[in-house]
Amino acid sequence: MKINFESEFLEHILSRGYEYYLNDAVSNVKIDEDNMISATVIGNSNYEVNLEIEDDIFLDGDCTCPYYKSNGYCKHMAAVLYYLNEHKILKSNNNYDLQNIVNKIPKKDLRRFLYNSLRYDSNLLNKFRIEFNNYFPKLSKKNYQNKIQNAILSCYNRQGYITYDNTSSYTYAMHVFIREAEKLVDDKDYETAFTICTILLDSIPNTSIDDSDGSTGEVAESVIAIIFDIIEKLDYDNAILKNILDYVTNEAKTEYLYNYGIDLKPILEWFIDNELYLNDIKSSLLAALDNSKDKKYFYKREHYVKYLIQINELQGNKNEKIKILEKYSYDHNVFLRYIEELIKNKNSNLAIKLLNERLDEKNYNSRVYANTLADIYLKNKMMDEYTDILYKIFYKYDKYSLDDYRKIKKLYSTKDWDLERNKILENIKNDKDYYYSDSLNKIYIEEKMYDELFLNVCNYKMNYIKEYEKYLLPKYQKEILDIYKRSCLNDAKLANSRSRYREVASEVNYIMHIDNSDEIVKSILKEIKEEYFRNRPAMLDEFEKTIKNLYEYL
Repeated sequence: MKINFESEFLEHILSRGYEYYLNDAVSNVKIDEDNMISATVIGNSNYEVNLEIEDDIFLDGDCTCPYYKSNGYCKHMAAVLYYLNEHKILKSNNNYDLQNIVNKIPKKDLRRFLYNSLRYDSNLLNKFRIEFNNYFPKLSKKNYQNKIQNAILSCYNRQGYITYDNTSSYTYAMHVFIREAEKLVDDKDYETAFTICTILLDSIPNTSIDDSDGSTGEVAESVIAIIFDIIEKLDYDNAILKNILDYVTNEAKTEYLYNYGIDLKPILEWFIDNELYLNDIKSSLLAALDNSKDKKYFYKREHYVKYLIQINELQGNKNEKIKILEKYSYDHNVFLRYIEELIKNKNSNLAIKLLNERLDEKNYNSRVYANTLADIYLKNKMMDEYTDILYKIFYKYDKYSLDDYRKIKKLYSTKDWDLERNKILENIKNDKDYYYSDSLNKIYIEEKMYDELFLNVCNYKMNYIKEYEKYLLPKYQKEILDIYKRSCLNDAKLANSRSRYREVASEVNYIMHIDNSDEIVKSILKEIKEEYFRNRPAMLDEFEKTIKNLYEYL
């Protein structure tokens, strides 16, 4: 008898689960005396599955994967159930002692069976080769490159792409080699294990895959964990350790220290922290920085500069920090660190000069530079300069920001502020190159200028005005409700689908919850009923679903 379970799962979950089963992703299957099953399924991680089976009926189960926690029965559970049906290992089907049977079979027959099985089952052969690797000829780097490339190609569709639905096949195929590398580490063949790791990492940027579920990143993390395992087992003078560093620094030179979900920075940081090959690392970082000088965006530059500073400090060259930051200050993030260091060394004048040189309305970073200048001026009590830069920030670099407006307001006495505020508001209104409505609204709220706020929003639709409702309803309730009515009726006129009908019903339902809105709601519903309900039964249906007490108003 087979376990009856498929009716409990969604169709696409069954399909993915069967694919996992076929890819040999199910392992460590254990059954207790009560037919409670536990197993491990290899997906984007190793997931633990528990199942409850009774009389060949699937009763319940759970899994440690994220999908199960939010949606219930998952592909990993389905994979284990398919495995159980094909292998017939439930205790109700086990009326024999497997170990005893194996012991009784002549070795010659077992060898013949094993040989024939290995010839025709590539998955079994892979497992066998990994388990008994010492008995096989050692594969060359080229052999592994071909095997890994062929494994990746086997996951491609006809268009030469690994779709989201087939990423589990890719993950499984890569984990075959990951497990082989792990076994080689156990067998102390660190060189071959590292070779496999580099081939796997190098393959990721060239693999055409829908990586929405992070498959390549998960493979990369597993590979990097193996590299760290190798590092921990090696002496500091081991040649393989230098090979690992050379691989990482070469990636740094070619700007792939972090890309495609491959993060080699922790490995480089390990070498720096342990003060190994610091001069080699320094020359590689300098080469990478020189190669990237003409690149406008090179987000790793800041990390490389940080490592250079750290190496120089470890080598006793603490005075090099300012020079390094100055040299690479063409990078925005490095420049900000350079400014911080100048201020820390009480060289605010140079910091101010450099920041002013970089101010440019067309450069988005000028907002940061201007705010940094404002902080320096305020800290040094340079109030004229502080006032001037605040206005530049407000009008140029961070247009009409409420935070900057508040800073400007603090510069004035209550007596002088009204006049200055009115100037600012006029300047904003006269700015024909900027959509200023929201900025004005925020200032009106700040200043409790609710009459001006109402005039600024009254020509907009309901959804826009709702944001300002709490400030306007106390004084302008009738006007607001009239605007809402016009908005609802206009939306009802334009509605041509159930989703649009539902939106209109939701708008009316919203108005119903405003105090003293009964009459306006009745008038809205009366017009909609007379105009649309007879000819648009779907609209009436959506109103009935959305507004619980609809007929009290009709």
